[in-house]
Amino acid sequence: MTSVLVVRKFDNFSRILTENGFSVINCPAIETLKSENLHDLAAKISERHYDGIFLTSQKATEIASQELFCKNFNYRGKIYVLGKSSFERLKNKNLDLFFDAQANTAQEMLEAIPPDDLNGRQFLFIRGEKSRGTIREFLENRASFDEVIVYETRRIVIQNALKKEIAAKAKNGEIAAACFFSPSGAESFLEQFAERVLHQTRIAAIGKTTADYFAERDLRVDFITTKATAEDFAIELIDYLKRNFSRG
Repeated sequence: MTSVLVVRKFDNFSRILTENGFSVINCPAIETLKSENLHDLAAKISERHYDGIFLTSQKATEIASQELFCKNFNYRGKIYVLGKSSFERLKNKNLDLFFDAQANTAQEMLEAIPPDDLNGRQFLFIRGEKSRGTIREFLENRASFDEVIVYETRRIVIQNALKKEIAAKAKNGEIAAACFFSPSGAESFLEQFAERVLHQTRIAAIGKTTADYFAERDLRVDFITTKATAEDFAIELIDYLKRNFSRG
């Protein structure tokens, strides 16, 4: 039976694939660790009177919710949130949210915000250690802003037995697609495998940012999801594989 390689731990993405008859090989290559210096985050926000806070990842939203919005913290500025999952986490928190369901990247979200809501204002970007500079580059000539890192990304060492299994299946054409969810996950995976492990395998990416990482490595991405949630990625990938690949 052909398999789908998921460079991520088992979660709803893998569950949806298995429920639709696909064999899944989970191979997480990174993990995220919450920063330890968050005790004064609420005080910093209150002191600086930020007009808005940007949250562009599920992990940053999760941590902000735990450290701020699930506690006795009163914030009346705007929260700019990217991604349906993050919006769902915050929508009942009595916050002033900006969410564009059509935006799949930080750039698309920023372009959907009225310029007058940004120009001359002061913002905070709550982010991960390896977040890209899209927010910074977009705002640097429009507004003042600070950044706070709330989580770090660390490589997970892939066990030799799993590496051998994946390499053998890829060589024999038994992996229908290899699924990637971030540039850092793709980077860790390729650091631990030779690039040739993907030469006979379709590469699937959750969005343009991840796809661009492969393009920089001269590796073709065969499938890019149109929406930036794991659940939508799974559903669209299933349709793609059923149309383009016989599972055998």
